[in-house]
Amino acid sequence: MTDDEFEPSLYRDNPGAIAAYVDDKFAKNDLSEVLLAINQIMKAQNVQAIAREAELRRDLLYKTFGGKVDPRLGRVMALFSGLGVRLAVIPLKPKARAPRPTLGRPPKPKVAR
Repeated sequence: MTDDEFEPSLYRDNPGAIAAYVDDKFAKNDLSEVLLAINQIMKAQNVQAIAREAELRRDLLYKTFGGKVDPRLGRVMALFSGLGVRLAVIPLKPKARAPRPTLGRPPKPKVAR
C-alpha cells in the first residue's frame, strides 16, 4: 500500500492493522517513513482520546509525530500503548565487518631477567 492509498478507516481502533502497517515501515529502517506512518495512524484515531490514554498533550503528539523532529522513545512508547500496540526488536541481517577487538586490558609485556 502506498501512502496515497492510506485508508484511515482500516486502522481506527484496529491494533492488528496498526501493528502490521507500522511494522512494515519500521522494516524499511527510514525514520521519515516511520514518522509519516505514525502520523497517519494517529490521525486515523480520535487524537484527543489517544492523548488521554498516552498521558500526553494532543498538541505534543502532533508536534512529536509531525515529521519535523526526532521523537523521544518514551513518547513513541506512550503513543503505541494508547494505540494498543508495542515496539518489538528483531535482529537485522548481519553486515560484513572487521572482527571486534577482545575486551580487557592487553597483557603486560614480560620483563626478561
